Amino acid sequence: MTNNLAESFNNWIKPHKFMNLDDFMDKLRQMLISKWNKRTKIGKELQGLILPHIIKELNEQSREVNLEVEECSEEVAEVTAMGGSRFWFIVNLQERTCSCRQWQVSGIPCKHALAFITSLSDAPIENYIDLYYSIEKFRVAYSQLVPAMPDKSQWPKSNHEFFMHPPLLTPVAGRPKIERHKGTGDKKKRKGQHQCPICMDYGHHWYNCKRGRPDDIEAMKAIR
Repeated sequence: MTNNLAESFNNWIKPHKFMNLDDFMDKLRQMLISKWNKRTKIGKELQGLILPHIIKELNEQSREVNLEVEECSEEVAEVTAMGGSRFWFIVNLQERTCSCRQWQVSGIPCKHALAFITSLSDAPIENYIDLYYSIEKFRVAYSQLVPAMPDKSQWPKSNHEFFMHPPLLTPVAGRPKIERHKGTGDKKKRKGQHQCPICMDYGHHWYNCKRGRPDDIEAMKAIR
């Protein structure tokens, strides 16, 4: 599994990977207890509907929005770049959709939706954020208790009438590796070179792209 969550977790436990398996699992349990308890206390102190860092991020984005809004109704509008452009996006507040599709994927209003929402006088931003980011969901996620356990010396002794010896390790030259082994599907980044999001080639920026279609470049300008 190679996603942001797995990478963050792997980096979190990396300093303890040298431990024996049972000690490592017990250390991991203690780390989870500490993290869980901290999040539980934070959840009890939070107030409002949506998590504060989400609201803060959207408020900062709304101050930098430079888009024109043409209202079709109180729920639907066309949003385009300031100064006019032949590329525009359709925002529907009732269905919580935008034709750029970012709002539907993340559950958080995109910059086109933000431009429409902030142009209205009585439309709080938190009313258009998916409840996945609500404080109540945060509290529910950490409402259960991670059970405490005694140390290894107090664990019950099992008798299976045999003893399992640790595996015989063959010493190898060099330092032991602590980084995970990269999979064949992992993309190798070229150091020092920028990747163009239009043609996916290296060595140039999207606004200087010679291989991409002009429509894609214009759409990128409208989005950014």
